[in-house]
Amino acid sequence: MKSHRPSVLGYSIILVSTVLFGSYGVWAKLMGPIFSPFYQAWVRSLIIIAIMLPFMIAGKSFRKIERQDWRPLGLYVAFCVCTQVPLYYAYNHAPLGTVNLIFYSMFVIAAYAVGRFYLGETITKVKLLSMLMAFVGLAITFDVSVLSFAPLGLALAAFNGVASGGEVSSSKKLSDKYSPALLAFWGWVFTFLVHLPISLLMHEKQAVPQFDRAWLWLVVYSMVNAAAFWLVLMGYKYVDASIGSLIGLIEVIIAVFFGALIFHQSLTGGVYVGGVMILGAAMLPDLMHIAQHRHSDYPIEPVREL
Repeated sequence: MKSHRPSVLGYSIILVSTVLFGSYGVWAKLMGPIFSPFYQAWVRSLIIIAIMLPFMIAGKSFRKIERQDWRPLGLYVAFCVCTQVPLYYAYNHAPLGTVNLIFYSMFVIAAYAVGRFYLGETITKVKLLSMLMAFVGLAITFDVSVLSFAPLGLALAAFNGVASGGEVSSSKKLSDKYSPALLAFWGWVFTFLVHLPISLLMHEKQAVPQFDRAWLWLVVYSMVNAAAFWLVLMGYKYVDASIGSLIGLIEVIIAVFFGALIFHQSLTGGVYVGGVMILGAAMLPDLMHIAQHRHSDYPIEPVREL
């Protein structure tokens, strides 16, 4: 039984991690067009690997991946590799709030689809209703007025949502045997190994590190990536996952707030309506779980990864 004090600590830690997750678009936008998409992905991956490596070694977190787990690891890594460039482009070509709403709706839908068709999980009536709400919210958010100014950016946000939902859900095949930190580490390693050669083959500008604002934001973005993941893992040690995942949904609201405060971005009425439906879809399974007085060790909606 968790005591009151650790629970308050856990919820506080998850809230901090949510603020960090919600700030992703800020750092990506502040980096601006200085860095090419694949270049920034491999550089951030390398920085995060450098941050994680000493902690992994000190905590003796490394272990051999068994041969029978190579295939599910390959699928998980494939999803990981597809998450970085689309979201970076989307954040730099569309409003932060809209990007996050579209990302999260596709995240929910992809997580359920992977759970059903890959993990063999049952799609309950509540989950089916959640998917329907997410689809409707997505359709409202993706209206003609929004698509008119950022079609590619928002399409890539949707693609990233699918990749991220698949990434987190597919990790369930491995998370019983391997720590989340180890899985995240290998995700970043393969992201680095894939994006570096693509960047070179595409003749992207390989910018030399400098003491300027663009590099400052790139380093900050990398550190926030690593810190957000570690904090959410720490927070879920102390709290019921169903309630914790509801706190995590504040990420979308925080992204909207940052977009309005820092970049003076406004959302259309359709985005607000669609956003409420998307958030409602993501909250519904956990709310039902709590209403039935059940406790969970894992969030019904997968926690955002790096």
